[in-house]
Amino acid sequence: MPSAERILLALFLFAFVARAFIPAWRQLNSDFPDQYLAARLHRQGYPADQFYDWIWFERQKDHAEIDLPLVTFIPLTFPSTLLILPWSSLPPLEAKHAWLAVNLLCLGLTAVLMKASTSFPWRRIGLLIFLVFAPLRANLLLGQMHIVVLFLLALAAWLYFEDWSFISGVVVAAAAAIKIYPALFLLFFLVKKQWRAVAGVIVGLGAAAMVSVYSFGLDACRVFAREILPRAVIGENLDPYDLEWNSFTALLRRLFIAEPELNPSPVAHLPSLYAFLHPLIHVFLLVAFLWAVYFATEDRAGRKLQWGCYLFLLLWVSSLPALYHFVALILTGTLVTEYLLERKQTTRAGIFLCLLLLPLGPYSRFYQPSATGWRILLFFPRLYFLSLLGGLLFWILVWHSSESLRSRLRSRSTILATLAFVILTAGSFLSNLHHFRGQFDNYPNRVVVLSTVGMQAEPTLNSRDLFFSALVASPGSFSYAYKLARLRDGSTSTRSGSGDWLHPSAGSESIWVEEATSSSRIVRLAAADFGEAHLGLPVEAEGAEQPVVAPDEELLAFTRELRGVNSLWIRPLGTQLSGGGSASERELAGPEYDARDVAFFPDHRLVFSSKRSGQFRLYAVEPKTGVIGEMDVPTCSARYPAISRDGNWLAFSCEQSGSWQIHILNLQTGQESQRTDAECNCTRSVWAVDARELIYETDCGRGLGLSALARLRVR
Repeated sequence: MPSAERILLALFLFAFVARAFIPAWRQLNSDFPDQYLAARLHRQGYPADQFYDWIWFERQKDHAEIDLPLVTFIPLTFPSTLLILPWSSLPPLEAKHAWLAVNLLCLGLTAVLMKASTSFPWRRIGLLIFLVFAPLRANLLLGQMHIVVLFLLALAAWLYFEDWSFISGVVVAAAAAIKIYPALFLLFFLVKKQWRAVAGVIVGLGAAAMVSVYSFGLDACRVFAREILPRAVIGENLDPYDLEWNSFTALLRRLFIAEPELNPSPVAHLPSLYAFLHPLIHVFLLVAFLWAVYFATEDRAGRKLQWGCYLFLLLWVSSLPALYHFVALILTGTLVTEYLLERKQTTRAGIFLCLLLLPLGPYSRFYQPSATGWRILLFFPRLYFLSLLGGLLFWILVWHSSESLRSRLRSRSTILATLAFVILTAGSFLSNLHHFRGQFDNYPNRVVVLSTVGMQAEPTLNSRDLFFSALVASPGSFSYAYKLARLRDGSTSTRSGSGDWLHPSAGSESIWVEEATSSSRIVRLAAADFGEAHLGLPVEAEGAEQPVVAPDEELLAFTRELRGVNSLWIRPLGTQLSGGGSASERELAGPEYDARDVAFFPDHRLVFSSKRSGQFRLYAVEPKTGVIGEMDVPTCSARYPAISRDGNWLAFSCEQSGSWQIHILNLQTGQESQRTDAECNCTRSVWAVDARELIYETDCGRGLGLSALARLRVR
């Protein structure tokens, strides 16, 4: 038997090197560039409050010349960026090489900790590690953080078994600062009345928060706490309908919540049913496992079993778990297998290991994203196998107690658990209903619905067409790119240049668009030539971003960025560039204002947003004199100004409880009204020519920042 185990371990090791480590060493892939780019920007002094802006972050990727189609910092945490910081000065692939070395070190240390925590020989530790081969491979290929999280959870477990409870809690908090889900170990410690561990988690999370504020600034941390974290917790940080997640959250969304592009044909659009079933399932599983953990015996074997089972539970109920998350099953597999073998339950150990492997199969190649109706149920095999494994682990936990099942069911603790289940389910149900209120009202008013478009953003109009930036999937691949899109007579077409095309601004005959490569420049495209190949386009401004053309097309405003901070510039149209710029270009607002969003009045005055003391304010600037003044209204934290062509109306977005809502201000009367109020974001807008409606970005019913375009009738 030992010889067979050694041969099998050698085969696993060869496969790991050949199929995981070497390909990971040679390729950049995603998701490593997301955190690498954030670390690089942080090292260079860029403000971190913009990291979660999809388009801003993509622009920085282009400027850094990272050879990858798409990046996003959602839903990553700031402390996770600090892990990459030591290598952020290296080229991306070299930085990944260093990160892979860190991963191997963490994997080796995890093996040492599992050896110290169990009675297994080294060969069995190695076998149990490489049994979870697919998640390990995914972590290395994508440069993910979950091997580091596995190491921290293994360290926290060993400390807990050795009665170093406070330090165990601190280490759990460190893992939660990188990936959020370990924070739920706080409930585990509370149920076990491990008050020192509870204190450790609280102190550790507080320390992580202080490090984040010190390193990235209060504004950035406020954005994460108010705008990112709440939606990440409920699974709305990325596309929540993606079959790849294979979670209860994704299944219920695919079955009972419609979305015109991402999920057009569910069984039925029943948000209230989702609002009930989602907490019912999650709270039931959480309370049931904690109830079983409470009654489990407190010997060393019992502690190890409880830790392994509870860690599995956190993966099972995660909203958006990808394959690489399940590398944590290495710890669950080791602790539970030892428990069963120590009790001579060899058959159960074999069944457990088989069930442990089943969720890790290559099921994604069989998914059909276009599945509709009840056929959706066919494409959640990982969730079903996880549920079988969860049932087995719960059964093992229930029977690991010195008390009879009858006495446990009749105990006061069971009554309290039942009461907690009812209260938490009811509270979550009401919270979900409140969260969904108004989220789907925009569906009938969607401007364009295309299955190949993952995001529609930055709309602009002329008298005939709608232009916007579109995150478009290449046919037959998972590669995305930002392209210029046009909607004409109900038909949509897209065009691109040598880089990402961002932030179009439309005139009567031309479109000005930012072309982002190693730097950004503004090019002009004739609307009549939209269907032609775009080579040698006229350049209106070099080193410039976010073009905005005046209504009479006499002036072009744009921003220039230095380490993430913008200055506002203007130039007359119709003049030729000489060399790298034009003598007619003038700076209107310096970097001290960091102009974020710009719009023209009909008389050539401009309005832009600028952040002051954690809030955005709107400023008006006179281009002839350069005089800048803060507008008296609005009084909220306001961004994304849009001026109607008659100059009578101002649309903008106010930040309210972590969401951005559309407001309308009558500039003649000073009357202000709020036009959206759902717990989602309604941002960049543009007025129709007749000033009777707006077209705006919304991520309602979708993932955070993954916007669509909708119409809003305002008069």
